[in-house]
Order: sequence, then C-alpha cells, then structure tokens
Amino acid sequence: MNYRSVRFTSNLRVYLCALLIFSVAAPAQAAGGYRLPQFRHVMADARMPQVPMDQKVTLLADEDYAPFSFRGRSGQPAGLAVELALAACAEIGVTCEVVLKPLPELVPELSAGHGDVILSGPRIDAALLETAIMTRGWFRASARLVVKSGSPLKKADARALEGKRIGVIAGSAHEAWVKELLPKSEAVAFEDWAKAQEALKSGGVDALFGDGLPLIYFIGGDAAKGCCRLLDGAYFDSPALSRNAAFLMKPERTDLRDAFDVALDRLQENGVTEKLFNAYVPLSPW
Repeated sequence: MNYRSVRFTSNLRVYLCALLIFSVAAPAQAAGGYRLPQFRHVMADARMPQVPMDQKVTLLADEDYAPFSFRGRSGQPAGLAVELALAACAEIGVTCEVVLKPLPELVPELSAGHGDVILSGPRIDAALLETAIMTRGWFRASARLVVKSGSPLKKADARALEGKRIGVIAGSAHEAWVKELLPKSEAVAFEDWAKAQEALKSGGVDALFGDGLPLIYFIGGDAAKGCCRLLDGAYFDSPALSRNAAFLMKPERTDLRDAFDVALDRLQENGVTEKLFNAYVPLSPW
C-alpha cells in the first residue's frame, strides 16, 4: 500500500487523531491466536435479502494484493478477502466464482457488467463511490511501529517516542504524520523499505513506522532473522494512515450489497472472520 503525502490543515483534526490513535491498544491474545476487533457494528435485526438462487455471482479481485487476494501455487484464487467472500456466498446461498484481474481492470469490468462484486484492490474514495456502492467495512488498516527485539521501548505513545528516530518511507503519509503529530521525534526518511529495515537492524533508527501488514510480514520473514518486534498499539487515522476493506457492487445491486452485509455480520459473529485473519496474518495488526 503506497500512501502519498498528506497535508494536515486542521488543528482540531490533529487533536482528535492523537486521541484516537494513542488510545488504541492491541486486543488480548486468544488461545492459539489473537482476538480480532469487532470492526463491524452488527445489524442484529437485518434479514437476508432474497437473491436469485439460480444466479451465479462473479467476484472480481486484484491478482497481486496479498494477503487479501492473489494467485495461489495451484494458480487458483486465494487470499483473505477471497475466502471471506466465498464464506459469505455460502451464507447467502448463492454460487460464486472468483476471477482475478490486474488492479486497473477491476472497476471497468464491474461497470461493464463482467462482474458483480469487487473484493479487493481499489482504494475506496469519493470518486469510486460515484460509480459503485459498498458494504460496511470488514477490516480497517492501521499503522504500526516496529522496534528491535531488545529495545527498551514498551509503549507507542508520543511521550515514549520523544527524541526517538523513526524510520519512514520518503514522501509517504506516514512521514507526514510523524512530522505533524510526533514533533518531538525525528522522522528519518528512506527511499525504500529494504534500506529502512537495514537501518533498524543496525541501530540507525529506533523504530520503523508504516502500514501494519507489511511490517508484520517483515518481522516473520527471512530478512528480519528474528531481529524485531511490534510495539504494542495500533494507529488509526483516516484517510491518512487507514483504509477500509469492503466489497463493491454496481449502484443498482442494493440487494447484493445488503445480502453481503448480513453475511459479513454473521461471519464476524460466528468467528469465521477471526479464524481467517489468524490463518493469513501471523500477528495481530492491532
């Protein structure tokens, strides 16, 4: 995910972001995994809409957007969003087919009627929602801090980070955010994550700050070699650091949107969503 620079112009927004972000703590660890925050407000009274049972629903997904959607080793669609959507289809009682496409083709394919639902890929913004409708979000991205395993840092709040050198990607929203909301910390910009990660391992910076999922995979990957850990606490700030994951449909398909919303509520309630996150994301993003 490549978030470009964001200019913050409202002091009130800065104040509210600080309250929201620094109050978020990682959820308690569940037996054999982590607990998933309840991202969705479940509509307990909502009934499953009638969707034609003989209708085949075509699900479109980004072919290169791991862990949400990608082409597995067998060549078949795989990923967190893919499995969640197929589970939702089972709840609705419709037959679904997943078709992987390059990111630029997803919205045109939906608009042309070559697909019914987009599962992953496009950034959901006001322009996109002029041509599509969305379910309520089933995930919200957060930013995280990574430190060396032996770091004395325990908290991810502004006071603990005073005077610390925080590695970020040059020109990213994360760099702008650190400069704006952590003025007593030093934002150290790198042109890519490989250089930033090496700086953390060598002690050139005290922490890395970026999108939570890539940092989780860095920690568990060969490049880290067990060097590092997540600092407790997730950072939410929309639209600067956070984005919702939701399914998209054509504006006239309110029946399909409502059906997926009921199904996603059920999957959150019965624990399927949590199990899928634990299967695809090895550490809690929150």
